Amino acid sequence: MPAPHNRSDVLVRLVARCDTAAAMPTRPTLPRRSLRLLLAALLLAASMVAAEAVPATAGSGATAGSEAAGLRAADSGTRPFPGSGAVDNGTRPFPGSATLPLRGARFSGVGLPRGPAAPRAGSGPGRVVRARYAILVDPQTGAVLWGRRSRTPVPPASLTKMLTALAVRASLDLDAVTVASKTAAAQPARRLAMKRGQKLTVGQALKALMIVSANDVAVMLAEAAGGSVARFARAMDAESARLGLRASSWRNPHGLDARGHRSTAFDLAILARAVLQDPWLARVVRKRHAAFISPSGRRHTLTARSRFLLGYRGAVGVKTGFTDDAGHCLAAAATRGGRTLIAVVLHSPDNAADAGRMLDWGFGRGRSAQTGLRLPGPVRPSSLAALLTRPPRAVERHHPAASEALASAGLARVGATPAARPAGSRTAWTWRDRQRVATGAGAVVALLAALTLAVHRFRQRA
Repeated sequence: MPAPHNRSDVLVRLVARCDTAAAMPTRPTLPRRSLRLLLAALLLAASMVAAEAVPATAGSGATAGSEAAGLRAADSGTRPFPGSGAVDNGTRPFPGSATLPLRGARFSGVGLPRGPAAPRAGSGPGRVVRARYAILVDPQTGAVLWGRRSRTPVPPASLTKMLTALAVRASLDLDAVTVASKTAAAQPARRLAMKRGQKLTVGQALKALMIVSANDVAVMLAEAAGGSVARFARAMDAESARLGLRASSWRNPHGLDARGHRSTAFDLAILARAVLQDPWLARVVRKRHAAFISPSGRRHTLTARSRFLLGYRGAVGVKTGFTDDAGHCLAAAATRGGRTLIAVVLHSPDNAADAGRMLDWGFGRGRSAQTGLRLPGPVRPSSLAALLTRPPRAVERHHPAASEALASAGLARVGATPAARPAGSRTAWTWRDRQRVATGAGAVVALLAALTLAVHRFRQRA
């Protein structure tokens, strides 16, 4: 049986172990001050990177959102804008705030935002606008008052029909007759339920296109003006280059989702301005109702379903749109106090409310906002015959020579492909690109300096 340990022996051994541990060299730890400096450097680098992603406000005079700050301001002169005077909307002016709930059983409980929700001028309307892509412009001067990712190409849905209407107006007489083909009759809703062989005048078709967004009518007009949907789409690309639409490409006349069918809020604002500058189209897009009897003897009644057009005081158009990829879209225009503004919202959970908030801000606290961006000067749309016989400056031929049949008719195939750059050439850097590189380099230098200082202090303490 082992003898019990003496308590004094246990205490002696414990004290000896403590002395041994204290005598052993310890690994030096990083000083707290160095840790604080390192943390401050990391926070500084993070703030510099975050500042690059935060859009500048409209009231600050900088470029809003992800706007291309290096774009040249095109034609800064002031031009008279048709329809900028008093507008008769056909309904009683709404009292009080600029926006009121919509009337009727279909819109019960649905309304646009009222005045108290308007943000301060210095912050822009961005805090209450939920659209992913948006822009607010003054069409008379071309000034961009506010924007959010307005140069990002996305599906434009039925806002495509604004360009379709402009191209048709420049190519066909309003009294000309169009006939529905099998392709037009097979288009999905929304449509006018046209059957193969039925007829509409061009004026009646344009009303159906812009008021009820009829997809079958869009194909009818494209085939009447261009001969086929493919040729009409090529003409749309060529017309885009003429009008100054730098980031748009079109694959069909109605805006249904298709690969490569893209536009931007900035480009769509140019189209909305062009629609309002056409007196006949400007009258059509503000209509709530229209009725006509087609050459085939059918009576058609058109009723607008735009919540913005029906519920916003001073609304004068322009076009709504929706697809699965594009979401809810709206090109909205309103006139108040002799001034017209255009708001374009894309992929919005509530396009009418977002457009109403933007316009309220533009007519009120943001009326003098500046971003430094301007729409290009207005250009008169060209006919499809002129577009397809001579390639515009900004497009190139897809084939070196057209077929003999097309060449004899003077119909050279053109597309919206930008002219190829010479071999070995480099893309010019914009001011925005240089700013991003400088910000990233500054963040890296700050981080390396902090690490160097921390290592130096650590070695001094060691």
